[in-house]
Amino acid sequence: MKLKNASMLKSMGIYTISNVINAGIPFLLLPVLTNYLTTSDYGVLSNFNAMANILIPLVGINLMSSVQIQYLKEDVSDRDYLSSGLRVVLLLSVFFTGVLYLFAEDIFKITGIPIYLLYFLGVYAVFNLTIEVLLALWRMENKAQYYGVFRISRTILEVSLILVFVIGLGYDFKGSIYGMMIAYGIGSLAALGILFKKKLLFGTYKNEYVRHVIKYGAPLIPHALSGIVIMFSDKLILTYYHGLSINGIYSVGFMVGQVIGLAQNSFNQAWVPWAFSKLKEGKEEDKLRLVKITYLYFIGIILAVLFLWLIVPFIYEFLGKEFKAGMDLVLWIALGFAFNGMYKMVSVYAFYLEKTTRIAIASFGAAIVNIILNFVLIPDYGAQGAAISTLIAMILQFVYMWIISSRLIKMPWLLR
Repeated sequence: MKLKNASMLKSMGIYTISNVINAGIPFLLLPVLTNYLTTSDYGVLSNFNAMANILIPLVGINLMSSVQIQYLKEDVSDRDYLSSGLRVVLLLSVFFTGVLYLFAEDIFKITGIPIYLLYFLGVYAVFNLTIEVLLALWRMENKAQYYGVFRISRTILEVSLILVFVIGLGYDFKGSIYGMMIAYGIGSLAALGILFKKKLLFGTYKNEYVRHVIKYGAPLIPHALSGIVIMFSDKLILTYYHGLSINGIYSVGFMVGQVIGLAQNSFNQAWVPWAFSKLKEGKEEDKLRLVKITYLYFIGIILAVLFLWLIVPFIYEFLGKEFKAGMDLVLWIALGFAFNGMYKMVSVYAFYLEKTTRIAIASFGAAIVNIILNFVLIPDYGAQGAAISTLIAMILQFVYMWIISSRLIKMPWLLR
């Protein structure tokens, strides 16, 4: 199968608009949650998201990433590959649900998440993976419109359910979790229906495809977990040293700074298929173009951070008063997401060559640094220490990956 020759800028525009709307809807929900939930409630909600994001790469074994790579290969059956991979995912879901069952009491004591909700995390991870596989296929097929409609529809459903549970029925943080899980469940069923219609389900189980899923995806588990550790370990450590209330304040500031993460992720979703196609063609003029776009991106993402920093006081006017203590954290967090976006720009070469072990090393190293800095800075500096730890980890990950990628593929980084 061949990638369609569509304009990257057009695709990027669609991805950006759909992601802005998709992320903007829950962002608009933030003033509601911060006024109906206590800071402790928001801390538990943040910890649930942390646990979910830790489990998703373990269960999903990054199947959506390997599916994107296989899409470029003419000799691979998409149907058999996806079917084989989904069977692995289901087995991993059962296994990790058992692990959660064994350690449920300990996890509850650390995070405050009700035990019965922990048991649903394995199923939630499968729901998430199913949706992401469909979205990954649409990105490779350059069907940005389908991608946007599906993501926005699922998010609108989630937000509507949360409003019903939290405001209408008076639930606390559990209402937000119920809404999220039900929306992902319905979205997963819709995704399975679409995949079935595309004749990508119920294929033949093939050992060689399972081996590729594991060979490609397993090294990316440390990579994905490292990213999750960088994003969420600070929240768990904050809860341990300073309590759920401080974690709630920090998590709201983190969500505001994550606007930069939204912007860079939107660009990356259009960038990856386009960059893969240009690298496959191997033309020198295309390589120079890739480098120029990368440098322009670096400048643009820093300018976006500065703009966000200027409007932060306005944003916090709509949030609960008790959360305003986290306003000064937004700049550090936004800069961290900016460097994470720069990392994605230079890591595309390692992904293209399937050098996933190199990617895992870069991410794992950054995660270790992040954890060490969290334990050093959070006890004395609290939320600010957490934000600075994340920023430093993101910078180191970017620099290391740029060095590695420059050795994997010779690119005209000096613009010559």
